[in-house]
Amino acid sequence: MTSVRRAPSTRLAVIGADDPLGEAVVREALVRGIAVTATAPDPSRVARVTADLAIRPARERSEEDLREAVSGADAVVLGIGTRLSSPPTMIRTDTAVALVRAMRALGLPRLVAASHVDLAGPARAPRAVRTALAPLRTALHQGSMADMRRMEHLLDSSGLATTVLRAGRLTDLLGSKAYRLVAPEEAVAAPLPLEDLARALVDQALEASSARPVYAVVPARPD
Repeated sequence: MTSVRRAPSTRLAVIGADDPLGEAVVREALVRGIAVTATAPDPSRVARVTADLAIRPARERSEEDLREAVSGADAVVLGIGTRLSSPPTMIRTDTAVALVRAMRALGLPRLVAASHVDLAGPARAPRAVRTALAPLRTALHQGSMADMRRMEHLLDSSGLATTVLRAGRLTDLLGSKAYRLVAPEEAVAAPLPLEDLARALVDQALEASSARPVYAVVPARPD
């Protein structure tokens, strides 16, 4: 499938701009001169990094709020982060359900979200190791992993032009301004600067579509 880069006049809607990942996406888009609408249940928790930033209140699970928030956007980034945890959660699944419905109602097709590389199992590990670690990984991270898996399935069957970017452990280190997109099963479990995942999400949002529904984002190879 051929990707077509959108015009510089694109407006991005970032859902969950009060999350560290969502905030990083907002900053990355603004640095590029892209118009941004940032949403959060409590707008006061969104960093107003520039006077040009449009901030709209929106409860993640509210279709009505999200429909109003993404109206006028050309693409949407779901900015909820990929932190792993064990307690049951439905935040990504419920938000994706409401967001997909809102985007369908508006005829808005492009949606990009983040997930975790562990959904493909321990990267590059032998089959015996993957099998041995699976119960431990599930016990430690069952809540967020199950939530991200449901979200991915939902987006894949949504009928929208969606792309999910899976990443490993995110760090606060400065971004390298370089990353690689690989097939999920080829990912190497390596820390990734939050800024680089944000950059990858914005890059994908600027594309009308992608060749694969899911990629893994990994650090660029050293020169």
